[in-house]
Amino acid sequence: MDATLLHTDVLVIGAGPTGLMAGAWLQKFGIDSKVVDLKTGPTKESRALALQARSMEIYRQLGLDDEVKARAVPTGELRPGIGPRNFKSIKLNRLGYAQTHFAGLTMLEQSANEELLAEHLKASGNEVMWEHGYDSFEDTGDRLLIKCTSPQGPVHISARYVIAADGASSPIRESFGIAFDGTTDDEVFYVLDAQGVSGMGSGINLRFSDENFMLGFPMGNDESGGERRRLLGILHEPKGTEKSAPAVDEGRARASLRNEFGVRYSSTSWFATYRVHHRVAEHFSQDKVFFAGDAAHIHSPVGAQGMNTGLQDAHNLVCKMADVFSGRMPETYLQRYELERRPVALRLVSTTDKLFSAATSNSLLARTVRTRALPIFWPPALRLVGRIPAGRRFFGYLSQIRIHYWMDDRSRDRATLATGFARTRRRGKVLGRRLPWVPIRTGEYPDNFEVLNDAKWQVHTYGPAGTERGEALANEYGVSLHKFAAAPKRRLPNGSVVLVRPDMFVAHFEQAAS
Repeated sequence: MDATLLHTDVLVIGAGPTGLMAGAWLQKFGIDSKVVDLKTGPTKESRALALQARSMEIYRQLGLDDEVKARAVPTGELRPGIGPRNFKSIKLNRLGYAQTHFAGLTMLEQSANEELLAEHLKASGNEVMWEHGYDSFEDTGDRLLIKCTSPQGPVHISARYVIAADGASSPIRESFGIAFDGTTDDEVFYVLDAQGVSGMGSGINLRFSDENFMLGFPMGNDESGGERRRLLGILHEPKGTEKSAPAVDEGRARASLRNEFGVRYSSTSWFATYRVHHRVAEHFSQDKVFFAGDAAHIHSPVGAQGMNTGLQDAHNLVCKMADVFSGRMPETYLQRYELERRPVALRLVSTTDKLFSAATSNSLLARTVRTRALPIFWPPALRLVGRIPAGRRFFGYLSQIRIHYWMDDRSRDRATLATGFARTRRRGKVLGRRLPWVPIRTGEYPDNFEVLNDAKWQVHTYGPAGTERGEALANEYGVSLHKFAAAPKRRLPNGSVVLVRPDMFVAHFEQAAS
Protein backbone atom coordinates (compact mmCIF):
# COMPACT_ATOMS: atom_id res chain seq x y z
CA MET A 1 0.00 0.00 0.00
CA ASP A 2 1.35 3.43 -0.93
CA ALA A 3 1.96 5.74 2.02
CA THR A 4 -0.03 8.93 2.49
CA LEU A 5 2.41 11.87 2.43
CA LEU A 6 1.75 14.89 4.68
CA HIS A 7 3.77 18.08 5.23
CA THR A 8 4.13 20.24 8.32
CA ASP A 9 6.65 22.53 9.97
CA VAL A 10 6.69 20.82 13.37
CA LEU A 11 5.61 17.27 14.19
CA VAL A 12 4.91 16.42 17.83
CA ILE A 13 5.15 12.71 18.59
CA GLY A 14 3.23 11.82 21.75
CA ALA A 15 -0.07 13.26 22.97
CA GLY A 16 0.51 13.19 26.70
CA PRO A 17 0.43 16.48 28.65
CA THR A 18 3.83 17.57 27.25
CA GLY A 19 3.03 16.84 23.62
CA LEU A 20 -0.43 18.36 23.82
CA MET A 21 0.94 21.49 25.49
CA ALA A 22 3.52 21.77 22.69
CA GLY A 23 0.71 21.42 20.13
CA ALA A 24 -1.37 24.09 21.87
CA TRP A 25 1.52 26.56 21.86
CA LEU A 26 2.41 25.84 18.25
CA GLN A 27 -1.23 26.57 17.44
CA LYS A 28 -1.12 29.82 19.45
CA PHE A 29 1.89 31.02 17.48
CA GLY A 30 0.30 30.03 14.17
CA ILE A 31 3.03 27.49 13.38
CA ASP A 32 1.90 24.70 11.07
CA SER A 33 2.06 21.53 13.17
CA LYS A 34 0.66 18.08 13.76
CA VAL A 35 0.41 15.93 16.88
CA VAL A 36 0.38 12.12 16.52
CA ASP A 37 -0.09 9.33 19.06
CA LEU A 38 -0.70 5.60 18.91
CA LYS A 39 -3.43 5.83 21.55
CA THR A 40 -7.09 6.06 20.58
CA GLY A 41 -7.59 9.18 22.72
CA PRO A 42 -6.53 10.90 25.96
CA THR A 43 -5.29 8.74 28.82
CA LYS A 44 -8.07 7.21 30.94
CA GLU A 45 -6.03 6.72 34.14
CA SER A 46 -5.58 9.78 36.34
CA ARG A 47 -1.76 9.34 36.61
CA ALA A 48 -0.01 12.67 37.45
CA LEU A 49 -2.21 14.90 39.56
CA ALA A 50 -1.07 18.40 40.57
CA LEU A 51 -0.51 21.60 38.62
CA GLN A 52 1.97 24.01 40.14
CA ALA A 53 1.66 27.79 39.96
CA ARG A 54 4.13 28.06 37.07
CA SER A 55 2.06 25.67 34.95
CA MET A 56 -1.10 27.61 35.75
CA GLU A 57 0.62 30.77 34.49
CA ILE A 58 1.31 28.97 31.21
CA TYR A 59 -2.32 27.89 31.00
CA ARG A 60 -3.28 31.52 31.60
CA GLN A 61 -1.20 32.61 28.60
CA LEU A 62 -3.20 30.14 26.53
CA GLY A 63 -6.46 31.53 27.90
CA LEU A 64 -7.30 28.20 29.54
CA ASP A 65 -6.78 28.96 33.23
CA ASP A 66 -10.49 29.48 33.92
CA GLU A 67 -11.29 26.17 32.24
CA VAL A 68 -8.63 24.45 34.35
CA LYS A 69 -10.01 25.93 37.56
CA ALA A 70 -13.56 24.91 36.61
CA ARG A 71 -12.44 21.26 36.37
CA ALA A 72 -9.89 21.25 39.19
CA VAL A 73 -9.74 20.96 42.97
CA PRO A 74 -7.62 23.73 44.55
CA THR A 75 -5.65 23.13 47.73
CA GLY A 76 -3.61 25.56 49.74
CA GLU A 77 -2.15 23.53 52.59
CA LEU A 78 0.39 20.82 53.30
CA ARG A 79 -0.35 18.80 56.44
CA PRO A 80 2.32 16.45 57.89
CA GLY A 81 1.64 13.80 60.51
CA ILE A 82 2.76 10.65 62.28
CA GLY A 83 0.70 7.50 61.90
CA PRO A 84 -3.00 8.42 62.25
CA ARG A 85 -2.11 11.77 63.84
CA ASN A 86 -2.17 15.04 61.86
CA PHE A 87 -0.22 18.18 62.72
CA LYS A 88 -1.11 21.77 61.85
CA SER A 89 -0.63 22.56 58.19
CA ILE A 90 1.61 24.86 56.21
CA LYS A 91 -0.61 27.31 54.36
CA LEU A 92 0.97 27.20 50.92
CA ASN A 93 -1.43 29.81 49.59
CA ARG A 94 -0.21 32.25 52.25
CA LEU A 95 3.43 31.61 51.36
CA GLY A 96 2.71 32.15 47.68
CA TYR A 97 0.08 34.89 47.62
CA ALA A 98 2.68 37.65 47.01
CA GLN A 99 4.54 35.69 44.33
CA THR A 100 1.89 34.52 41.89
CA HIS A 101 -1.76 34.83 40.98
CA PHE A 102 -2.02 31.05 41.53
CA ALA A 103 -0.90 30.51 45.12
CA GLY A 104 -1.27 26.93 46.35
CA LEU A 105 -1.68 23.85 44.15
CA THR A 106 -4.32 22.97 41.59
CA MET A 107 -5.38 19.33 41.54
CA LEU A 108 -6.20 18.31 37.97
CA GLU A 109 -5.18 14.80 37.04
CA GLN A 110 -3.23 14.00 33.89
CA SER A 111 -6.26 12.53 32.11
CA ALA A 112 -8.19 15.78 32.62
CA ASN A 113 -5.23 17.87 31.43
CA GLU A 114 -5.02 15.74 28.29
CA GLU A 115 -8.76 16.01 27.65
CA LEU A 116 -8.70 19.79 28.05
CA LEU A 117 -5.71 20.31 25.75
CA ALA A 118 -6.97 17.83 23.15
CA GLU A 119 -10.34 19.61 23.11
CA HIS A 120 -8.55 22.95 22.72
CA LEU A 121 -6.58 21.66 19.74
CA LYS A 122 -9.69 20.21 18.13
CA ALA A 123 -11.62 23.46 18.60
CA SER A 124 -8.79 25.40 16.97
CA GLY A 125 -8.79 23.10 13.92
CA ASN A 126 -5.72 21.00 14.68
CA GLU A 127 -7.14 17.75 16.06
CA VAL A 128 -4.69 15.15 17.33
CA MET A 129 -3.99 12.36 14.86
CA TRP A 130 -4.88 9.46 17.14
CA GLU A 131 -3.92 5.86 16.28
CA HIS A 132 -0.85 7.07 14.41
CA GLY A 133 2.15 5.23 15.83
CA TYR A 134 5.74 6.27 15.20
CA ASP A 135 7.69 3.72 13.16
CA SER A 136 10.93 5.32 11.93
CA PHE A 137 12.36 8.45 10.37
CA GLU A 138 14.83 9.59 7.75
CA ASP A 139 16.87 12.78 7.62
CA THR A 140 16.45 14.10 4.07
CA GLY A 141 18.76 17.07 4.57
CA ASP A 142 16.72 20.16 5.30
CA ARG A 143 13.73 18.16 6.59
CA LEU A 144 12.83 14.95 8.40
CA LEU A 145 10.58 12.23 7.03
CA ILE A 146 8.71 10.48 9.83
CA LYS A 147 7.05 7.18 9.01
CA CYS A 148 3.93 6.27 10.98
CA THR A 149 1.44 3.43 11.01
CA SER A 150 -2.31 4.07 11.10
CA PRO A 151 -5.55 2.08 10.68
CA GLN A 152 -5.74 3.47 7.12
CA GLY A 153 -2.21 2.34 6.26
CA PRO A 154 1.26 3.89 6.33
CA VAL A 155 1.52 7.66 6.73
CA HIS A 156 4.71 9.62 6.02
CA ILE A 157 5.04 13.11 7.47
CA SER A 158 7.66 15.56 6.25
CA ALA A 159 8.60 18.07 8.96
CA ARG A 160 11.21 20.71 9.58
CA TYR A 161 11.45 19.84 13.30
CA VAL A 162 10.27 17.01 15.55
CA ILE A 163 9.32 17.30 19.23
CA ALA A 164 9.66 13.85 20.77
CA ALA A 165 7.30 13.69 23.74
CA ASP A 166 6.97 9.94 23.46
CA GLY A 167 7.61 8.93 27.06
CA ALA A 168 10.35 7.47 29.21
CA SER A 169 11.01 4.58 26.80
CA SER A 170 11.20 6.99 23.85
CA PRO A 171 12.07 4.93 20.75
CA ILE A 172 13.27 8.12 19.03
CA ARG A 173 15.75 8.88 21.82
CA GLU A 174 16.90 5.26 21.79
CA SER A 175 17.36 5.31 18.00
CA PHE A 176 19.96 8.06 18.47
CA GLY A 177 21.73 6.08 21.19
CA ILE A 178 21.29 8.94 23.67
CA ALA A 179 22.04 7.75 27.21
CA PHE A 180 19.25 7.94 29.80
CA ASP A 181 21.36 7.62 32.93
CA GLY A 182 20.13 7.39 36.49
CA THR A 183 18.92 4.98 39.13
CA THR A 184 15.89 2.89 40.06
CA ASP A 185 14.71 2.49 43.65
CA ASP A 186 14.48 -1.02 45.09
CA GLU A 187 11.25 -0.30 46.98
CA VAL A 188 7.90 -0.95 45.33
CA PHE A 189 5.37 1.86 45.61
CA TYR A 190 1.63 1.84 45.15
CA VAL A 191 -0.65 4.56 43.86
CA LEU A 192 -4.43 4.43 44.02
CA ASP A 193 -7.41 6.70 43.54
CA ALA A 194 -9.89 5.99 46.32
CA GLN A 195 -13.53 6.92 46.93
CA GLY A 196 -15.28 7.22 50.28
CA VAL A 197 -12.05 8.07 52.12
CA SER A 198 -11.99 8.67 55.88
CA GLY A 199 -9.22 9.35 58.40
CA MET A 200 -7.59 12.16 56.42
CA GLY A 201 -6.95 15.78 57.28
CA SER A 202 -7.64 18.65 54.91
CA GLY A 203 -5.22 19.56 52.12
CA ILE A 204 -2.24 17.44 51.11
CA ASN A 205 -1.37 14.87 53.78
CA LEU A 206 2.19 13.64 54.32
CA ARG A 207 2.43 11.08 57.12
CA PHE A 208 5.16 8.81 58.39
CA SER A 209 5.33 5.60 60.35
CA ASP A 210 8.39 3.64 61.49
CA GLU A 211 8.83 1.94 58.12
CA ASN A 212 6.46 3.68 55.74
CA PHE A 213 5.08 6.96 54.50
CA MET A 214 1.82 8.04 52.95
CA LEU A 215 0.97 10.88 50.60
CA GLY A 216 -2.66 11.87 50.19
CA PHE A 217 -3.90 14.40 47.63
CA PRO A 218 -7.48 15.74 47.52
CA MET A 219 -9.45 14.95 44.36
CA GLY A 220 -12.85 16.40 45.27
CA ASN A 221 -15.95 14.34 45.99
CA ASP A 222 -17.34 11.22 44.34
CA GLU A 223 -20.87 10.88 42.96
CA SER A 224 -22.30 10.05 46.39
CA GLY A 225 -20.58 13.02 48.06
CA GLY A 226 -17.79 10.97 49.63
CA GLU A 227 -14.21 12.19 49.62
CA ARG A 228 -11.88 11.17 46.76
CA ARG A 229 -8.15 10.93 47.38
CA ARG A 230 -4.98 9.99 45.56
CA LEU A 231 -2.98 7.82 47.99
CA LEU A 232 0.66 6.76 47.62
CA GLY A 233 2.97 4.70 49.82
CA ILE A 234 5.46 1.85 50.03
CA LEU A 235 4.24 -1.65 49.31
CA HIS A 236 6.67 -3.86 51.21
CA GLU A 237 7.09 -7.06 49.23
CA PRO A 238 6.98 -10.55 50.67
CA LYS A 239 10.37 -12.19 50.83
CA GLY A 240 11.33 -13.98 47.64
CA THR A 241 9.51 -11.58 45.29
CA GLU A 242 11.59 -10.75 42.23
CA LYS A 243 12.56 -7.09 42.02
CA SER A 244 11.80 -6.97 38.31
CA ALA A 245 8.14 -7.86 38.84
CA PRO A 246 6.40 -5.88 41.63
CA ALA A 247 3.33 -7.66 42.94
CA VAL A 248 -0.02 -6.01 42.25
CA ASP A 249 -1.79 -6.35 45.58
CA GLU A 250 -4.29 -3.70 46.59
CA GLY A 251 -5.17 -5.68 49.70
CA ARG A 252 -1.72 -5.08 51.23
CA ALA A 253 -1.91 -1.38 50.38
CA ARG A 254 -5.36 -1.12 51.97
CA ALA A 255 -4.14 -2.91 55.11
CA SER A 256 -1.09 -0.62 55.40
CA LEU A 257 -3.25 2.50 55.11
CA ARG A 258 -5.68 1.22 57.72
CA ASN A 259 -3.20 -0.20 60.24
CA GLU A 260 -0.40 2.37 60.01
CA PHE A 261 -2.31 5.56 59.23
CA GLY A 262 -5.93 5.01 60.17
CA VAL A 263 -7.06 5.72 56.61
CA ARG A 264 -9.99 3.77 55.13
CA TYR A 265 -11.79 3.88 51.81
CA SER A 266 -14.72 2.18 50.18
CA SER A 267 -13.48 1.55 46.62
CA THR A 268 -10.81 2.44 44.06
CA SER A 269 -11.02 3.61 40.46
CA TRP A 270 -7.34 3.00 39.78
CA PHE A 271 -4.54 1.03 41.42
CA ALA A 272 -0.98 0.46 40.23
CA THR A 273 2.46 -0.43 41.55
CA TYR A 274 5.78 0.83 40.28
CA ARG A 275 9.41 1.47 41.06
CA VAL A 276 10.64 5.06 41.06
CA HIS A 277 13.21 6.01 38.42
CA HIS A 278 15.52 9.02 38.50
CA ARG A 279 16.92 9.61 35.01
CA VAL A 280 17.96 12.48 32.72
CA ALA A 281 18.79 12.18 29.02
CA GLU A 282 22.38 12.95 28.07
CA HIS A 283 21.08 15.40 25.45
CA PHE A 284 17.73 17.14 25.02
CA SER A 285 18.18 17.56 21.27
CA GLN A 286 19.74 15.85 18.29
CA ASP A 287 19.92 17.93 15.11
CA LYS A 288 16.29 18.79 14.33
CA VAL A 289 14.77 16.51 17.00
CA PHE A 290 14.01 17.79 20.51
CA PHE A 291 13.12 15.69 23.56
CA ALA A 292 10.65 16.90 26.17
CA GLY A 293 8.82 15.60 29.23
CA ASP A 294 9.40 11.98 30.22
CA ALA A 295 11.44 11.41 27.06
CA ALA A 296 14.01 13.79 28.57
CA HIS A 297 13.73 13.19 32.33
CA ILE A 298 11.85 11.11 34.89
CA HIS A 299 11.90 11.36 38.68
CA SER A 300 10.03 10.58 41.86
CA PRO A 301 6.50 11.86 42.57
CA VAL A 302 7.74 13.84 45.59
CA GLY A 303 6.72 17.46 45.18
CA ALA A 304 4.42 16.82 42.21
CA GLN A 305 7.01 18.10 39.74
CA GLY A 306 7.03 15.65 36.83
CA MET A 307 4.07 16.65 34.67
CA ASN A 308 4.73 20.32 35.40
CA THR A 309 8.33 20.11 34.22
CA GLY A 310 7.18 18.56 30.95
CA LEU A 311 4.59 21.28 30.40
CA GLN A 312 7.31 23.87 30.90
CA ASP A 313 9.69 22.03 28.55
CA ALA A 314 7.06 22.37 25.83
CA HIS A 315 6.45 26.04 26.61
CA ASN A 316 10.14 26.92 26.56
CA LEU A 317 10.88 25.04 23.34
CA VAL A 318 7.92 26.26 21.30
CA CYS A 319 8.54 29.89 22.29
CA LYS A 320 12.04 29.49 20.88
CA MET A 321 10.71 27.88 17.72
CA ALA A 322 8.34 30.80 17.27
CA ASP A 323 11.27 33.22 17.40
CA VAL A 324 13.11 31.18 14.77
CA PHE A 325 10.10 30.89 12.44
CA SER A 326 9.42 34.64 12.74
CA GLY A 327 13.01 35.47 11.84
CA ARG A 328 13.69 37.23 15.14
CA MET A 329 16.31 34.63 16.07
CA PRO A 330 18.68 32.40 14.04
CA GLU A 331 18.18 28.64 14.04
CA THR A 332 21.08 28.29 16.49
CA TYR A 333 18.82 29.90 19.11
CA LEU A 334 17.12 26.50 19.48
CA GLN A 335 20.30 25.24 21.15
CA ARG A 336 19.30 27.29 24.19
CA TYR A 337 16.49 24.82 24.88
CA GLU A 338 18.93 22.19 26.14
CA LEU A 339 21.13 24.79 27.84
CA GLU A 340 18.16 26.06 29.83
CA ARG A 341 15.98 23.04 30.47
CA ARG A 342 18.51 20.23 31.06
CA PRO A 343 20.05 21.93 34.16
CA VAL A 344 16.51 22.31 35.52
CA ALA A 345 15.93 18.57 35.09
CA LEU A 346 19.29 17.70 36.68
CA ARG A 347 18.59 19.88 39.74
CA LEU A 348 15.07 18.51 40.00
CA VAL A 349 16.16 14.88 39.84
CA SER A 350 18.89 15.52 42.41
CA THR A 351 16.51 17.31 44.78
CA THR A 352 13.60 14.88 44.51
CA ASP A 353 16.00 11.95 44.79
CA LYS A 354 17.33 13.28 48.12
CA LEU A 355 13.88 14.10 49.46
CA PHE A 356 12.52 10.75 48.35
CA SER A 357 15.43 8.93 49.97
CA ALA A 358 14.90 10.83 53.22
CA ALA A 359 11.17 10.10 53.19
CA THR A 360 11.56 6.39 52.46
CA SER A 361 14.83 5.51 54.20
CA ASN A 362 14.54 2.70 56.72
CA SER A 363 17.70 3.64 58.65
CA LEU A 364 17.48 4.17 62.42
CA LEU A 365 18.42 7.85 62.05
CA ALA A 366 15.79 8.49 59.38
CA ARG A 367 13.08 6.74 61.40
CA THR A 368 14.04 8.70 64.51
CA VAL A 369 13.91 12.03 62.70
CA ARG A 370 10.56 11.26 61.07
CA THR A 371 8.72 9.80 64.03
CA ARG A 372 10.43 11.32 67.10
CA ALA A 373 11.96 14.65 66.14
CA LEU A 374 9.22 15.86 63.77
CA PRO A 375 6.49 16.10 66.46
CA ILE A 376 8.82 18.20 68.64
CA PHE A 377 10.16 20.60 66.04
CA TRP A 378 7.13 20.97 63.80
CA PRO A 379 5.08 23.46 65.95
CA PRO A 380 7.87 26.08 66.29
CA ALA A 381 8.92 25.54 62.66
CA LEU A 382 5.34 26.16 61.56
CA ARG A 383 5.23 29.47 63.45
CA LEU A 384 8.44 30.59 61.75
CA VAL A 385 7.96 29.40 58.19
CA GLY A 386 5.46 32.09 57.21
CA ARG A 387 7.54 34.90 58.68
CA ILE A 388 10.95 34.28 57.17
CA PRO A 389 12.19 34.44 53.55
CA ALA A 390 12.91 30.70 53.60
CA GLY A 391 9.16 30.04 53.66
CA ARG A 392 8.60 32.06 50.50
CA ARG A 393 11.59 30.41 48.85
CA PHE A 394 10.18 26.98 49.71
CA PHE A 395 6.98 27.85 47.89
CA GLY A 396 8.97 29.28 45.00
CA TYR A 397 10.90 26.04 44.52
CA LEU A 398 7.81 23.87 44.95
CA SER A 399 5.77 25.93 42.48
CA GLN A 400 8.70 26.13 40.00
CA ILE A 401 8.63 29.92 39.80
CA ARG A 402 12.23 30.27 41.08
CA ILE A 403 13.80 28.61 38.04
CA HIS A 404 16.86 30.48 36.77
CA TYR A 405 18.42 30.41 33.30
CA TRP A 406 21.79 31.82 32.32
CA MET A 407 20.94 34.23 29.51
CA ASP A 408 24.37 33.82 27.93
CA ASP A 409 27.79 32.34 28.66
CA ARG A 410 29.24 35.72 29.57
CA SER A 411 26.81 36.32 32.42
CA ARG A 412 27.48 32.83 33.75
CA ASP A 413 31.26 33.30 33.52
CA ARG A 414 31.10 36.73 35.19
CA ALA A 415 29.10 35.27 38.06
CA THR A 416 31.64 32.49 38.44
CA LEU A 417 34.52 34.96 38.52
CA ALA A 418 32.70 37.08 41.09
CA THR A 419 32.53 34.20 43.56
CA GLY A 420 35.59 32.26 42.51
CA PHE A 421 33.71 28.95 42.68
CA ALA A 422 31.72 27.38 39.86
CA ARG A 423 29.33 25.73 42.30
CA THR A 424 28.38 29.00 43.96
CA ARG A 425 27.73 31.12 40.91
CA ARG A 426 25.94 34.30 41.87
CA ARG A 427 22.59 34.39 40.14
CA GLY A 428 20.85 37.62 39.23
CA LYS A 429 17.79 38.58 41.25
CA VAL A 430 15.86 39.46 38.08
CA LEU A 431 17.91 38.64 34.97
CA GLY A 432 17.36 35.09 33.76
CA ARG A 433 14.39 34.56 36.04
CA ARG A 434 10.67 34.51 35.51
CA LEU A 435 9.43 38.09 35.63
CA PRO A 436 8.44 38.95 39.22
CA TRP A 437 4.65 39.01 39.52
CA VAL A 438 3.21 42.40 40.52
CA PRO A 439 -0.52 42.86 41.27
CA ILE A 440 -1.88 46.24 40.17
CA ARG A 441 -4.75 47.79 42.12
CA THR A 442 -5.53 50.59 39.69
CA GLY A 443 -5.25 50.95 35.93
CA GLU A 444 -5.96 48.87 32.87
CA TYR A 445 -4.49 45.55 34.05
CA PRO A 446 -5.00 43.43 37.18
CA ASP A 447 -1.28 42.55 37.23
CA ASN A 448 1.82 42.82 35.08
CA PHE A 449 1.28 39.27 33.74
CA GLU A 450 -1.90 40.21 31.87
CA VAL A 451 0.10 41.73 29.01
CA LEU A 452 2.22 38.56 28.80
CA ASN A 453 -0.78 36.71 27.38
CA ASP A 454 0.27 38.07 23.97
CA ALA A 455 3.38 35.86 24.27
CA LYS A 456 5.54 38.45 22.53
CA TRP A 457 8.83 40.08 23.43
CA GLN A 458 8.14 43.30 25.32
CA VAL A 459 9.75 45.92 27.53
CA HIS A 460 8.36 46.79 30.96
CA THR A 461 9.19 49.80 33.09
CA TYR A 462 8.34 50.08 36.79
CA GLY A 463 8.10 53.62 38.12
CA PRO A 464 8.60 56.86 36.15
CA ALA A 465 12.38 56.82 36.49
CA GLY A 466 12.73 54.09 33.88
CA THR A 467 10.36 55.49 31.25
CA GLU A 468 12.94 57.18 29.02
CA ARG A 469 15.31 54.21 29.03
CA GLY A 470 12.37 51.83 28.48
CA GLU A 471 11.26 53.72 25.38
CA ALA A 472 14.77 53.57 23.96
CA LEU A 473 15.07 49.84 24.66
CA ALA A 474 11.67 49.10 23.10
CA ASN A 475 12.68 51.01 19.96
CA GLU A 476 16.02 49.20 19.84
CA TYR A 477 14.39 45.75 19.91
CA GLY A 478 11.28 46.73 17.97
CA VAL A 479 8.87 45.54 20.68
CA SER A 480 5.96 47.00 22.63
CA LEU A 481 6.46 49.01 25.83
CA HIS A 482 4.32 48.65 28.95
CA LYS A 483 4.61 51.14 31.79
CA PHE A 484 3.69 50.19 35.36
CA ALA A 485 3.75 52.02 38.64
CA ALA A 486 6.66 51.29 40.95
CA ALA A 487 6.54 47.73 42.30
CA PRO A 488 7.33 46.68 45.88
CA LYS A 489 11.11 46.80 46.28
CA ARG A 490 11.54 43.14 47.03
CA ARG A 491 9.99 42.37 43.63
CA LEU A 492 11.35 45.06 41.30
CA PRO A 493 13.21 48.22 42.36
CA ASN A 494 11.83 51.60 41.28
CA GLY A 495 13.21 52.49 37.87
CA SER A 496 13.43 48.86 36.73
CA VAL A 497 13.58 48.34 32.97
CA VAL A 498 13.17 44.74 31.79
CA LEU A 499 13.12 43.03 28.41
CA VAL A 500 10.76 40.05 28.76
CA ARG A 501 10.76 36.98 26.53
CA PRO A 502 7.51 35.36 25.36
CA ASP A 503 7.96 32.65 28.03
CA MET A 504 7.93 35.35 30.78
CA PHE A 505 11.68 35.18 31.50
CA VAL A 506 13.74 38.37 31.77
CA ALA A 507 16.35 38.60 29.00
CA HIS A 508 17.66 42.05 29.95
CA PHE A 509 17.47 44.05 33.18
CA GLU A 510 18.72 47.43 34.25
CA GLN A 511 17.75 50.06 36.79
CA ALA A 512 17.48 53.71 35.83
CA ALA A 513 18.51 56.34 38.38
CA SER A 514 15.48 57.40 40.43
